[in-house]
Amino acid sequence: MGQPSSAEHDWVTLLGDNTRTGGQHTASWHEPKGVRWQFRAGRAIRSAPVMRDNILYVTEVHGAVYALDADSGRPKWIRQFPDWIHSTPSISANKLLFGCDCGRVYALAQDSGRSVWQASAQAEVWSSPVVRSGTVFFGSADGRFYAVDGETGNPHWTQTLGGRIYASAYVTEKLVYVGCGDGKVYALEAATGKILWSTPTGDGIDCTPAVAGGIVLVGSEDFFFYALDANTGAVRWRLQTGLGISSAPAASEEMVVFGGKDRNVYAVEIQTGQLRWKTFAGYTVTAPTVLGGPVVAVHAEEGKVLCLDAASGQVLWKAGLGGSIQSAAILSRDRIYVASQNGMVYALE
Repeated sequence: MGQPSSAEHDWVTLLGDNTRTGGQHTASWHEPKGVRWQFRAGRAIRSAPVMRDNILYVTEVHGAVYALDADSGRPKWIRQFPDWIHSTPSISANKLLFGCDCGRVYALAQDSGRSVWQASAQAEVWSSPVVRSGTVFFGSADGRFYAVDGETGNPHWTQTLGGRIYASAYVTEKLVYVGCGDGKVYALEAATGKILWSTPTGDGIDCTPAVAGGIVLVGSEDFFFYALDANTGAVRWRLQTGLGISSAPAASEEMVVFGGKDRNVYAVEIQTGQLRWKTFAGYTVTAPTVLGGPVVAVHAEEGKVLCLDAASGQVLWKAGLGGSIQSAAILSRDRIYVASQNGMVYALE
């Protein structure tokens, strides 16, 4: 089957786009019959792949950046950087953006890998850059959150928060929502970086939030998943799990789905906090869940990929790949693209 190349099927940042739709517009998903292709990057991959115009972009921990043909897995170009990369890339205005452990965010030309600009923080950048209205937003382990110009990398503003920032942000036209190592969720003014509110949880937050129905949805290492009022930060509800949560949630209009270190996957009604279902995955889930129309794709330790029925949580099928999977997959109309910690990239169909 050929991979569509229209913008409708692009997957340009973590969980697809800035609203974290996570494949919700894909067709009904079936169990893959096999591996269409696999590519060995050679080193561990902890970030998620992204895709535009039928090209898959993958960053590897030891500094390599790959542009792969989505149909064949053959490299279009490869760039090697001297520093480690944990950051999931984002694509905007024909640029590929990602952070490095050296404290820089790089912008490369999407078609060639040529360097366009770089912006600097004072510690590692593990978060995925988020682009909104020509501005690039990212956090750093230096405890600061940054906004830079998308064309030049020149700084717009910097805001100091109360701890290290490893999670990616959720950015709207006016607001930035981000979790922090000090255990707080922050809302910043997108234009200035001013802190509008902060809400404490009981432990650090490595989980990237989602926003739906006026509610910020985020997990904490304190074993609770939180729903916060997007305007005030007030806790609307919280759900206790068995261990900490670092899996980024995927949200539809009515339901949020996330995985836990307690090996369970949860589906919760956004407005009420009512648990719709809980499914024991059997493996630690730290990767973001992907809510693809009628199915939920879950990627877990020991290389397991599970597909659950979104309505009931029933396990529809399982697949085993080599190496732990710590990143979200791309769920397209006819394929799943997934990268594992053993350095392999797979196209399943």
